[in-house]
Amino acid sequence: MSNGQVLRLPSFIHVGPPRTGTTWLHEALMGHIGLPSEKETRFFDVHYDRGVQWYCDLFGDYPADVPAGEMGATYFSNAIARERIKRHIPDCKIIITFREPAARLYSLYRLIRSGRRPVNDTFDGYWRFQVDCGADLCSYATQLKRWQATFGKSRVLVRFYEDLSSNPQGYLDAVCDFIGARRIALDSARAASAKVYSSPTAAHSSAIGQRTFEAVDWARRHGPRPLIALGRRTALWKIMRRKFVEDFPPLSQESADEIRAMMLPETEELERITGRDLSSWKSREQRKFDDGRSKVRSQIG
Repeated sequence: MSNGQVLRLPSFIHVGPPRTGTTWLHEALMGHIGLPSEKETRFFDVHYDRGVQWYCDLFGDYPADVPAGEMGATYFSNAIARERIKRHIPDCKIIITFREPAARLYSLYRLIRSGRRPVNDTFDGYWRFQVDCGADLCSYATQLKRWQATFGKSRVLVRFYEDLSSNPQGYLDAVCDFIGARRIALDSARAASAKVYSSPTAAHSSAIGQRTFEAVDWARRHGPRPLIALGRRTALWKIMRRKFVEDFPPLSQESADEIRAMMLPETEELERITGRDLSSWKSREQRKFDDGRSKVRSQIG
């Protein structure tokens, strides 16, 4: 304890899922509430053996009247993490942001392709492999009901990525109200950046991608950022970029429709739970079917 400040466990966690704007929210809340020194501590799923004191130490001191929390996007589908949060923070407030399934999976694929674990695979090959391995891709409604059952419906705030994109101030206001923080007025730059960090390119090979990532990461930690920024603007950088990286193509309508059709039961259940119209998350075929059914009902009525 120092200067009237106390060390304590956070009162809220945004549990994801990944690629739903948690980085933007973390940066918007920074300086206004208690946040850990790392955006994602991974305490409840990866570093649990380090102990609760280690977790608390990541937050430092903050005033008693200021809420604290973290972004834990990897917790969303993790039953062990959910139970550990309940054990240590029984009254924790949970925030979940949902994003259209196909767009979220494609965004995650792009991040993996250009990150520490680059993969040489098409998007269709990537997500189908995940399904074959039993990965939990977008079981939104199923997981939501589990979080609500564990913490109570009143302690689970559901938001949608589309709202973050269209009305970032309203999205942030809802979060602040829920966690008991003072509302934060967004400046124009922060409001304009209301989207997940995008990865526009990927390396032509996994080996190149890994070495490039390691080099850039080392330079970021050891070298002056102005020189790195200057290097990115040189002709040599542009030549190397054309040689070693490729632009991601847009998500195809066919792939999106296949994913949306597979996730339809979860989407419809999420509609029922939240009362949200998610017709834009459905495949073209399903939307046509729903439109036809609505017309028949209107004629009968």
